[in-house]
Amino acid sequence: MIALFTALGMVMVSMFLSQTRLYKTETANFNITSQSMAALDDIDNWVRTANQTLVSYEGYNSGSQVLILQVQSVNISNQLIAGTFDYVVFYLSGTDLLRQVVPNVASVRVAGLKKLASNVSGLIFTYNNIDFAQVTQIDTSLTLTESAGFQNRTITQNSSAIMRNH
Repeated sequence: MIALFTALGMVMVSMFLSQTRLYKTETANFNITSQSMAALDDIDNWVRTANQTLVSYEGYNSGSQVLILQVQSVNISNQLIAGTFDYVVFYLSGTDLLRQVVPNVASVRVAGLKKLASNVSGLIFTYNNIDFAQVTQIDTSLTLTESAGFQNRTITQNSSAIMRNH
């Protein structure tokens, strides 16, 4: 009788541990998938509104892990302000993907820094022209990794956006 209860207890513990591992794995998959999709959507939305990419801005230099966009400023009526620009920089800081918005003083855009994703293990911006002033399309590859107990879950997602205001 004791052997039967012991065996039953071991089976239940084994099932519980298995379900816990599955839960951690699925939670990690959900976290990295949703973070990656939200980050790529944010990048693509800014690219679509940009006038051009820049080689450098305030200590940042465009490259495979840094994207600098020039976006036309908007007024309180949400109308474009001619000849006035805001700047948006996407970059990695450690394993965090950050977006920095630097608006012109005439713009109603809010200045600030926002973390778009954490646990970033890979970020690549690819430009369709080596001359940043001539770039019209930006492809982004984003890889996120999260621990799920005894294993890591990794996802790589890609997106492509065309600058409509170029």
